[in-house]
Order: sequence, then structure tokens, then C-alpha cells
Amino acid sequence: MDEEDEERRRKGLKPRVHAKEASSGARELLQARKHTINLEGMVGKTQVVQSSSAASGQPGFYCKVCDITVKDSMSYLDHINGKNHQRMLNRSMKVAAETVADVIAKLQSLREAKRRQQMAGSEYNFHEQVSKQQQIDQEKRQRRKEARRRRRLAQTYEEESVDGESIDEDDTSKMMEQMLGTASFKSTKK
Repeated sequence: MDEEDEERRRKGLKPRVHAKEASSGARELLQARKHTINLEGMVGKTQVVQSSSAASGQPGFYCKVCDITVKDSMSYLDHINGKNHQRMLNRSMKVAAETVADVIAKLQSLREAKRRQQMAGSEYNFHEQVSKQQQIDQEKRQRRKEARRRRRLAQTYEEESVDGESIDEDDTSKMMEQMLGTASFKSTKK
């Protein structure tokens, strides 16, 4: 096992914590994660991993600390929250007991952060954003529809000027039906 620990040190990884060593030393208590885990960040990317374990040649999520590869994101989350991974990080699965003062301080900091966000005016309103986007989409559709109408009218007037004769509204509506291909949809019932 000493050779494996030496190899891990050369790679910049922490040496494995053996069961005998873990029981002799005091471990840290379990703490909340300070960073978010970006599982989507590696989608579609290839990562070459050099290690001694045979499992690392497999596709999946690789844990540098434990030198293992797991198949999917749920297994990876289970692994990093699990007992073996925490043992490798020299942490116990016991949670530190919080005092009332700790809880009050945390609630006050959250309240203060929310107040600062409201003062900045950056409060996010989902329904307002959705209605704004719907309005923008509707305006785009209206502009496209108007542009199409103008092109059709311009084309109709170009044809009129080429023929040299005037076209009345009935002829225009017939031409529009032909252009749109709706002339064949008329009812045959009388």
C-alpha cells in the first residue's frame, strides 16, 4: 500500500486513509458543502484519466479522491455523499451540533442577504419575465406577418404594373388565395 500512496502523492492526490489510521486519528465532523456540483458542465466532453485502477478506463464520473469511476450522476452524488468518500477526506459521518446562537446568526445573515437583494431591485419575478417574453414573441410574430403582407402586396402591384391593367379587390383576393394555396379549400356545398 505504500507504493500506491506514494503514487497518489506524485499525482497531487491525498494518500488513502486506511482503516487503522482512520480510527487512531480524530476526524472532522460532516459539514455542508460550500460549492455547487456542476454535473452538466462535463456533458459532451472527454476527460483522459491516468490511474492504476481498471475502472477508470470506463466512461462515467471519476472521483479523484477515491480513484473510482461511477456510471451515472446519481451514483456519483451518492458516492460523494457516502461514507467511503467522506472517510477518504478524513471526515466522519457525524454532524456537528448547532447551537441556538448559530441558527439565529444564520437566519439573520439570510435575512440580511434577502434585504440587500431587494434594495438592489434585482428580485426575480418569474411570471413577469414570462409575460415579457410572450409579449416580445408576439411582437416578433406581428412584425413578420406585416413584412409578409407587404411583400405580397408589393409582388401583386409589380404584377399589376407589368400587365398594365388595374386589378380590383376580387382579383386581389383570388391572387392571394392562389399564392397561399387556399383556393382549393373552398366548400363544394351550395
